[in-house]
Amino acid sequence: MINQSIDGFLHPNVSKWVDQIFVYTKHWLLTWLTAAPGWIIQTVSSLINIFALLGVFLTLFAVMSVLERKILGRIQNRYGPNRVGPFGLLQPVADGIKMLIKEDIVPARADKLVHFMAPILIAAAAILALGVIPYGRNMTPFTIDGGILFFFAVGSTTELAVFMAGWGSNNKFSMLGAMRAIAQMISYELPLIITVLPVVMVAGSLTPDRIVAAQYNCVHFIFCIRSCGIESHSIRCARR
Repeated sequence: MINQSIDGFLHPNVSKWVDQIFVYTKHWLLTWLTAAPGWIIQTVSSLINIFALLGVFLTLFAVMSVLERKILGRIQNRYGPNRVGPFGLLQPVADGIKMLIKEDIVPARADKLVHFMAPILIAAAAILALGVIPYGRNMTPFTIDGGILFFFAVGSTTELAVFMAGWGSNNKFSMLGAMRAIAQMISYELPLIITVLPVVMVAGSLTPDRIVAAQYNCVHFIFCIRSCGIESHSIRCARR
Protein backbone atom coordinates (compact mmCIF):
# COMPACT_ATOMS: atom_id res chain seq x y z
CA MET A 1 0.00 0.00 0.00
CA ILE A 2 2.76 2.42 -0.97
CA ASN A 3 1.76 5.74 -2.50
CA GLN A 4 1.28 4.92 -6.17
CA SER A 5 2.44 8.37 -7.32
CA ILE A 6 6.02 7.75 -6.16
CA ASP A 7 6.23 3.97 -6.32
CA GLY A 8 7.15 3.94 -10.01
CA PHE A 9 10.01 6.45 -9.71
CA LEU A 10 11.91 5.24 -6.66
CA HIS A 11 13.15 1.97 -5.23
CA PRO A 12 10.36 0.33 -3.16
CA ASN A 13 12.28 0.74 0.10
CA VAL A 14 13.08 4.38 -0.66
CA SER A 15 9.54 5.14 -1.77
CA LYS A 16 8.16 3.59 1.40
CA TRP A 17 10.52 5.73 3.49
CA VAL A 18 9.55 8.91 1.61
CA ASP A 19 5.85 8.04 1.86
CA GLN A 20 6.11 7.63 5.63
CA ILE A 21 8.76 10.24 6.45
CA PHE A 22 6.48 12.18 8.80
CA VAL A 23 5.41 9.01 10.61
CA TYR A 24 9.01 7.85 11.04
CA THR A 25 10.03 11.31 12.31
CA LYS A 26 7.26 11.26 14.90
CA HIS A 27 8.22 7.76 16.05
CA TRP A 28 11.87 8.86 16.33
CA LEU A 29 10.89 11.79 18.52
CA LEU A 30 8.78 9.54 20.74
CA THR A 31 11.71 7.13 21.26
CA TRP A 32 13.20 9.75 23.56
CA LEU A 33 10.27 9.19 25.94
CA THR A 34 10.29 5.39 26.14
CA ALA A 35 10.83 5.50 29.90
CA ALA A 36 8.02 8.04 30.48
CA PRO A 37 4.49 7.09 31.62
CA GLY A 38 1.96 6.24 28.94
CA TRP A 39 -0.13 9.38 29.43
CA ILE A 40 2.90 11.58 28.84
CA ILE A 41 3.74 9.75 25.61
CA GLN A 42 0.13 10.11 24.45
CA THR A 43 0.11 13.82 25.30
CA VAL A 44 3.39 14.46 23.49
CA SER A 45 2.15 12.47 20.49
CA SER A 46 -0.97 14.63 20.32
CA LEU A 47 1.09 17.81 20.65
CA ILE A 48 3.35 16.69 17.80
CA ASN A 49 0.28 16.15 15.62
CA ILE A 50 -1.12 19.56 16.54
CA PHE A 51 2.08 21.51 15.93
CA ALA A 52 2.80 19.64 12.69
CA LEU A 53 -0.71 20.39 11.45
CA LEU A 54 -0.49 24.06 12.38
CA GLY A 55 3.03 24.39 10.97
CA VAL A 56 2.17 22.87 7.61
CA PHE A 57 -1.08 24.74 7.05
CA LEU A 58 0.15 28.10 8.35
CA THR A 59 3.23 27.81 6.13
CA LEU A 60 1.08 26.94 3.11
CA PHE A 61 -1.21 29.87 3.88
CA ALA A 62 1.78 32.23 4.09
CA VAL A 63 3.26 30.96 0.82
CA MET A 64 -0.07 31.16 -1.01
CA SER A 65 -0.69 34.72 0.24
CA VAL A 66 2.73 35.86 -1.03
CA LEU A 67 2.21 34.14 -4.39
CA GLU A 68 -1.26 35.65 -4.74
CA ARG A 69 -0.03 39.17 -4.09
CA LYS A 70 2.97 38.72 -6.37
CA ILE A 71 0.84 37.37 -9.22
CA LEU A 72 -1.78 40.09 -8.81
CA GLY A 73 0.96 42.71 -8.83
CA ARG A 74 2.37 41.23 -12.02
CA ILE A 75 -1.05 41.19 -13.69
CA GLN A 76 -1.70 44.82 -12.69
CA ASN A 77 1.76 45.97 -13.84
CA ARG A 78 2.94 47.00 -10.36
CA TYR A 79 5.29 45.80 -7.67
CA GLY A 80 4.04 43.21 -5.25
CA PRO A 81 5.45 42.73 -1.73
CA ASN A 82 9.17 43.55 -1.95
CA ARG A 83 10.08 45.35 1.27
CA VAL A 84 10.14 42.69 3.99
CA GLY A 85 12.82 40.05 3.60
CA PRO A 86 14.42 38.84 0.35
CA PHE A 87 11.98 39.36 -2.54
CA GLY A 88 9.25 40.16 0.01
CA LEU A 89 9.02 36.55 1.20
CA LEU A 90 8.71 37.58 4.86
CA GLN A 91 5.63 39.71 4.21
CA PRO A 92 3.28 37.13 5.89
CA VAL A 93 5.37 37.41 9.07
CA ALA A 94 4.95 41.19 9.06
CA ASP A 95 1.22 40.81 8.40
CA GLY A 96 0.91 38.40 11.32
CA ILE A 97 2.74 40.76 13.69
CA LYS A 98 0.58 43.67 12.55
CA MET A 99 -2.57 41.63 13.15
CA LEU A 100 -1.48 40.70 16.68
CA ILE A 101 -0.65 44.26 17.76
CA LYS A 102 -3.63 46.02 16.16
CA GLU A 103 -5.95 47.89 18.48
CA ASP A 104 -9.03 45.89 19.47
CA ILE A 105 -11.92 48.31 19.02
CA VAL A 106 -15.04 47.18 20.89
CA PRO A 107 -18.31 49.14 20.73
CA ALA A 108 -19.27 50.74 24.04
CA ARG A 109 -22.55 48.80 24.42
CA ALA A 110 -21.26 45.52 23.05
CA ASP A 111 -21.13 42.25 24.97
CA LYS A 112 -17.36 42.23 25.38
CA LEU A 113 -17.03 38.51 26.16
CA VAL A 114 -19.14 37.35 23.21
CA HIS A 115 -17.48 39.92 20.94
CA PHE A 116 -14.05 38.61 21.94
CA MET A 117 -14.90 34.89 21.67
CA ALA A 118 -16.51 35.01 18.20
CA PRO A 119 -13.29 35.19 16.08
CA ILE A 120 -11.56 32.67 18.35
CA LEU A 121 -14.39 30.17 17.84
CA ILE A 122 -14.26 30.61 14.06
CA ALA A 123 -10.51 29.93 13.97
CA ALA A 124 -10.79 27.00 16.41
CA ALA A 125 -13.52 25.33 14.33
CA ALA A 126 -11.45 25.59 11.15
CA ILE A 127 -8.38 24.10 12.82
CA LEU A 128 -10.28 21.29 14.59
CA ALA A 129 -11.89 20.21 11.32
CA LEU A 130 -8.41 19.58 9.88
CA GLY A 131 -7.58 17.10 12.64
CA VAL A 132 -9.62 14.16 11.28
CA ILE A 133 -8.61 14.39 7.60
CA PRO A 134 -6.35 11.53 6.40
CA TYR A 135 -3.40 13.21 4.68
CA GLY A 136 -1.68 9.94 3.87
CA ARG A 137 -1.24 6.37 4.99
CA ASN A 138 -0.97 6.35 8.80
CA MET A 139 -1.02 10.16 8.71
CA THR A 140 -4.37 11.04 10.22
CA PRO A 141 -3.70 13.40 13.16
CA PHE A 142 -6.63 12.09 15.23
CA THR A 143 -8.36 8.88 14.17
CA ILE A 144 -11.82 8.70 15.72
CA ASP A 145 -14.93 6.68 14.95
CA GLY A 146 -17.47 8.83 13.20
CA GLY A 147 -14.84 11.25 11.93
CA ILE A 148 -17.19 12.45 9.17
CA LEU A 149 -19.77 13.40 11.79
CA PHE A 150 -17.10 15.19 13.81
CA PHE A 151 -15.96 17.09 10.70
CA PHE A 152 -19.43 18.41 9.89
CA ALA A 153 -20.35 18.99 13.54
CA VAL A 154 -17.27 21.12 14.14
CA GLY A 155 -17.72 22.88 10.82
CA SER A 156 -21.29 23.80 11.72
CA THR A 157 -20.09 25.72 14.78
CA THR A 158 -18.95 28.52 12.46
CA GLU A 159 -22.62 29.53 12.18
CA LEU A 160 -22.70 29.92 15.96
CA ALA A 161 -19.54 32.04 15.82
CA VAL A 162 -21.04 34.32 13.16
CA PHE A 163 -24.19 34.67 15.26
CA MET A 164 -22.05 35.54 18.28
CA ALA A 165 -20.26 38.23 16.26
CA GLY A 166 -23.56 39.81 15.20
CA TRP A 167 -25.16 39.55 18.64
CA GLY A 168 -22.09 40.66 20.56
CA SER A 169 -21.86 43.93 18.60
CA ASN A 170 -25.25 45.00 20.02
CA ASN A 171 -26.18 46.50 16.68
CA LYS A 172 -29.28 45.61 14.67
CA PHE A 173 -27.49 45.96 11.34
CA SER A 174 -24.69 43.66 12.48
CA MET A 175 -27.31 41.17 13.62
CA LEU A 176 -29.11 41.31 10.25
CA GLY A 177 -25.82 40.81 8.44
CA ALA A 178 -24.97 37.83 10.67
CA MET A 179 -28.36 36.20 10.03
CA ARG A 180 -27.92 36.67 6.27
CA ALA A 181 -24.45 35.10 6.44
CA ILE A 182 -25.79 32.18 8.50
CA ALA A 183 -28.55 31.55 5.95
CA GLN A 184 -25.94 31.44 3.17
CA MET A 185 -23.67 29.08 5.10
CA ILE A 186 -26.52 26.67 5.87
CA SER A 187 -27.61 26.67 2.22
CA TYR A 188 -24.05 25.66 1.25
CA GLU A 189 -23.64 23.00 3.92
CA LEU A 190 -26.86 21.08 3.28
CA PRO A 191 -25.93 20.01 -0.30
CA LEU A 192 -22.42 19.20 0.91
CA ILE A 193 -23.75 16.83 3.58
CA ILE A 194 -26.14 15.22 1.11
CA THR A 195 -23.30 14.54 -1.34
CA VAL A 196 -21.34 12.77 1.41
CA LEU A 197 -24.16 10.34 2.21
CA PRO A 198 -23.64 8.10 -0.90
CA VAL A 199 -19.92 7.87 -0.14
CA VAL A 200 -20.64 6.79 3.44
CA MET A 201 -23.21 4.25 2.25
CA VAL A 202 -20.86 2.70 -0.33
CA ALA A 203 -17.88 2.59 2.05
CA GLY A 204 -20.02 1.41 4.97
CA SER A 205 -18.18 3.55 7.49
CA LEU A 206 -18.13 7.04 8.97
CA THR A 207 -14.37 6.91 9.57
CA PRO A 208 -12.35 8.87 6.96
CA ASP A 209 -9.49 6.33 7.07
CA ARG A 210 -11.81 3.45 6.15
CA ILE A 211 -13.47 5.50 3.41
CA VAL A 212 -10.06 6.16 1.84
CA ALA A 213 -8.98 2.52 2.29
CA ALA A 214 -12.17 1.34 0.55
CA GLN A 215 -10.97 3.03 -2.65
CA TYR A 216 -7.74 1.03 -2.86
CA ASN A 217 -7.68 -1.07 -6.05
CA CYS A 218 -11.42 -0.81 -6.22
CA VAL A 219 -13.73 0.47 -8.95
CA HIS A 220 -17.36 1.30 -8.26
CA PHE A 221 -19.92 1.09 -11.03
CA ILE A 222 -23.37 2.59 -10.64
CA PHE A 223 -25.84 1.61 -13.35
CA CYS A 224 -29.10 3.56 -13.62
CA ILE A 225 -31.94 1.92 -15.55
CA ARG A 226 -34.00 4.15 -17.83
CA SER A 227 -32.88 7.58 -18.87
CA CYS A 228 -36.00 9.30 -17.58
CA GLY A 229 -35.57 8.17 -13.98
CA ILE A 230 -33.63 5.99 -11.59
CA GLU A 231 -35.37 2.66 -11.22
CA SER A 232 -32.68 0.45 -9.76
CA HIS A 233 -29.01 0.51 -8.85
CA SER A 234 -26.32 -2.11 -8.88
CA ILE A 235 -23.03 -1.32 -7.23
CA ARG A 236 -20.11 -3.55 -8.02
CA CYS A 237 -16.62 -3.48 -6.55
CA ALA A 238 -14.10 -5.18 -8.83
CA ARG A 239 -10.47 -5.78 -8.05
CA ARG A 240 -8.05 -4.51 -10.65
